[in-house]
Order: sequence, then C-alpha cells, then structure tokens
Amino acid sequence: MRTKRYADLNANCVTPLGESGKCILFRECQPLITIYNKPINTHDDTLLLTQSRCGMLQRKTLVCCPVTSQARSSLPEPPVCGIHLADRVIGGQPTQIDEFPWTALIEFQKPDGSFGFHCGGSLINERYIVTAAHCIKSIPRGWKIHRVRLGEWDLTSANDCQNEFCSNAPIDLDIEQIVVHTGYDTKDQSNANDIALIRFTRAVNYSQTVRPICLPLSSSLRNRNHVGMPAYAAGWGKTESATASEKKLKVEMNIKSLQECAPVYQRGGILLKQTHMCAGGVRGKDTCSGDSGGPLMRQMTGSWYLIGVSRGMDFMQWAAVTMYRSLISDPPQWKPKLPSGFWNSISAVHGNSSICVSCPLSTRSPS
Repeated sequence: MRTKRYADLNANCVTPLGESGKCILFRECQPLITIYNKPINTHDDTLLLTQSRCGMLQRKTLVCCPVTSQARSSLPEPPVCGIHLADRVIGGQPTQIDEFPWTALIEFQKPDGSFGFHCGGSLINERYIVTAAHCIKSIPRGWKIHRVRLGEWDLTSANDCQNEFCSNAPIDLDIEQIVVHTGYDTKDQSNANDIALIRFTRAVNYSQTVRPICLPLSSSLRNRNHVGMPAYAAGWGKTESATASEKKLKVEMNIKSLQECAPVYQRGGILLKQTHMCAGGVRGKDTCSGDSGGPLMRQMTGSWYLIGVSRGMDFMQWAAVTMYRSLISDPPQWKPKLPSGFWNSISAVHGNSSICVSCPLSTRSPS
C-alpha cells in the first residue's frame, strides 16, 4: 500500500506497510532515518523510503512515520534508563528489592497445561525486552511462550516487601511480536547470534521496580574495551531445566582476554574467534545466578548498560549487544515496530560476535 502522495504536516496517513502514521518531517522519523543511514540500502529499503514520502514542506520532505514508533518506541537515555536506587552490588547475594529493575522473566506454557518461568530478559523501553534466541528457538518440544513478567523479586510472594518497603505487584504482559536474529542456528555449537526481541501488546509504565536498562547508543560507549573490567549478572538462575533461587540474585563477573579463556572452550570442542570476548566469575562470589536470556551489565558514566545476553547458568555464554550489525539486514517490515535507534545501538565496527562466559572460568568445560 502506498501512502497518500501529498498530505499536510501532522496529517494522519498509512505507511507502506499498512500501519497508522503521521505525516512529519523526515528528520523527525527515527525508524526511517535508521534505514537511510545504513551503509548499504537494499532494494526493499529504497522502496520503503520512497513510498513513505507523503508531501513537501518548504522544500523539505515529509514522510509517513509509524505512530507507534513516534509515541512509544524510542530508546530511553539516562537518567530515564539504567538507574536503580539500591546503593551496592555484592556478588553472589540476593538483590535488594529495587535493584536491576529491568530484569524480566519469560513464562512458558507446557504440554501438561502448567506454566513456568524458564528464561529471562532485559527491559529496554516501554514495549520491548532483549532476550536470547535460544529461549525462543531451542525450548523443549510442546512448550509455548506465554507471557513476560516485569517487576518481580521474590517468586514465592505475591507482594514483595523488604525493609518496610513494599513494591507493586509484578506486571504480566501478553506478547505481540517476537523477532529472532536471522543468523541464529540451533545446530551451531558456538551459539552465534543468540539474541532476540520480544514486543508487548501494550506499553508499561515505569516505576521504582520497573525501569529500562540503557543500551550503548554513542560510539564512545559502543567501542569501549571491557577487558579487565567488572560486569554483573542478575536473575533467578532460570534455564530450561533449572532454578537457582526464588529471589533475584546478583553476581560479579570479570571480563577476560581471549587468550585467557580459549583453553576452557577448546576442551569443549569450541574454537573461539577474534570476534569473541570472555568473562568469568570472581572467585568466592560466583553463584552462576544469571538467567538464560538475562543481562550482563556494566555501570558506565553513572548508569547501567546492557553489554551481553546470557546463554544460561551452566555454560555462561553471552551475546554481545554492541556487536550485531548484521541485525539491520532483517526484512524492513520489522523495522517500523522496533525501538527507534535500536539498530544503531547494536551496531559496531567489530561485526557480529558473542561474549562468552564460563562459570567459573578456571575449571569448567563447556557442555
């Protein structure tokens, strides 16, 4: 479907993909700007850009921009994202009730009709979490993804309280759309491209216990060298087959050089490449408490940033959030519904890669 060729500024319109939109200046439509700024535009990209034109205003191009992208899909920046009120991070300990308020749980329905949380994720704006592709594609036969939960802390309690502070009840969200990295292969032992997005049917309101984590949007943050720096994982230890804790835990990780961790992976038959990065637990603190699909985080410039997505509890392999330039090659029909700026935030000069973490690094062979 083509948009109306000539429309007034802010007039209602329909995008080439059939979505409701507003006719606005091109410079104000981040989803189309993201496509335009790609190093190489495909034929579909060019067609979408051309057919999105809806008029001119003083020789400036107007485009039909998806309403959902304008209103709800931009990626937040500090201080909206990456902030929690807890004052410390101690590895291997239960979190405070409002620590890491971006952690999410993915609920599955099983063949017997029961439900369970078996993967995690990270809230990045009002409509999306980032998780692992294997949580979507490599689940047991007969399982179905049911909902996403935000604002959880203690799985045994309906209303969580700590030190006289009680949080609101957790939020359970229905799922509108799932986008898995097109390069993810369930048969690939290296687990490359293990990253996915889940979109909710509605936007969430931020609170003390529900808040997004930041993505490294600027080039200076995307290109930082994390080797030798501390990072943190948080979650309940939820995988397809295990649960480590009923309360949300946190654990400190040290990011290592490739040379230091390569022998661990070689024992498991996995050859690391120059595009991989490794991290391992701090001795005496490593409880392997992360969820499959959960976050690997660093605090930078005063805010928390998502730098990795967890492979799981036993063999902690992380997909590097900043190293997925290939994601922008996904079919353009996904893009208007993805968060504005998302593809830029996960693009870097390194190509596509994974952060790999053994848990603990020094002795465990990958399985």
